[in-house]
Amino acid sequence: MLTNAVAPDKLGGLERIVRELAAELVQRGSRVTVLAKRVNDGDPRDETGDDGVVVERYRLASRSSRLFAPMYPIHTARAVRSSVRRAGTAVLHAHFPVPALPLALGRKPYVYSFHAPVYRELLLERHTRYPLARPLQPVAVEGLRRAERLVVRRATRIIVLSEYARSELHLLDPRAAERATLIAGGIDTDRFSPGSGRRDAWSAEAEPLIFTARRLTPRTGVLELLSAMPTILRSLPRARLAIAGAGSSESLLRERVAQLGLAGSVRFVGRISDADLVNSYRTADLVVIPSQALEGFGLTTAEALACGTPVVGTPIGATPELLAGIDAGLVAADATPDGIAAAVVEVLSDSGRVAGIRRKLGETVASELSWRSVAPRYLEEYRQFSAALARR
Repeated sequence: MLTNAVAPDKLGGLERIVRELAAELVQRGSRVTVLAKRVNDGDPRDETGDDGVVVERYRLASRSSRLFAPMYPIHTARAVRSSVRRAGTAVLHAHFPVPALPLALGRKPYVYSFHAPVYRELLLERHTRYPLARPLQPVAVEGLRRAERLVVRRATRIIVLSEYARSELHLLDPRAAERATLIAGGIDTDRFSPGSGRRDAWSAEAEPLIFTARRLTPRTGVLELLSAMPTILRSLPRARLAIAGAGSSESLLRERVAQLGLAGSVRFVGRISDADLVNSYRTADLVVIPSQALEGFGLTTAEALACGTPVVGTPIGATPELLAGIDAGLVAADATPDGIAAAVVEVLSDSGRVAGIRRKLGETVASELSWRSVAPRYLEEYRQFSAALARR
């Protein structure tokens, strides 16, 4: 597995999917190595996790350095070439365009998972994280777009996690989109499952308790959710909103809470552990995913559903693919504060409807999205990949 970063070094959707897929494959008898950049100074260069996954980490220049952006692909390419040499005849499965690029340029056969268009993520939110001069930012985005297009064109087999991801892939390369296989992202249903949770004193006073776990950036829609809260409170005056996550917009979001007079109804809980995340899903009456752009699969949505909690989401990205089949009312009419508020109030005002949604979740999500169901489809992709190579 070749990726940008891996859980638990970084706790994002892509990072979690890569780690959990690797762990499930180990459980099924495979030897799996994940190659990723070193995120934290204390992380070892090489280690074997408790789940049996071998992780190899390589160093990059400091993000504060002006050499970070130009040296990033160079350091990554060196690490990829070294790791691939050691791996020998292994199946190579790339999940991010930068570590996949050396494979594409070297015409090395590989499987590629297209999680989301990384060049568009860079354009929307990541450009502010790197010390790159403003005139060079469009050049960097276009360079990444071209690299990403080359990666998908030269992949032996391509996987997308949703039909929305396929539509984004089509913008890069229509032929790649046509031949891509759809395999939804899996979830750890042993961890993310219905159960009793515990509320602290603040949460215990909520009627209802609303929860969201998001990177705090404009794309994820937390600002719109906060802007929806006054309308929600007019119908549900004892509602409270807990927000987990961190990001570049946190100070702006806190200012918005003060402007709207929401200090008693909204709480920021920061980054939380997996155990606290599961507890938050279980104790919430409703999870809201107010995405404004680029929701390639919606791992947070799937994890909340697996815990038996209804989710209201915006009609952005893959969210409707996960929610519409459960209850069409879980998908807001639009991604505006008014649209989000209307959907939240409609769902929470009907206790019978909520109970019916919970029963339906218990019957469907675990069977459809657990790694036990999803991993065999990846193994079939690897089998077909190896068969294609044997025919060459």
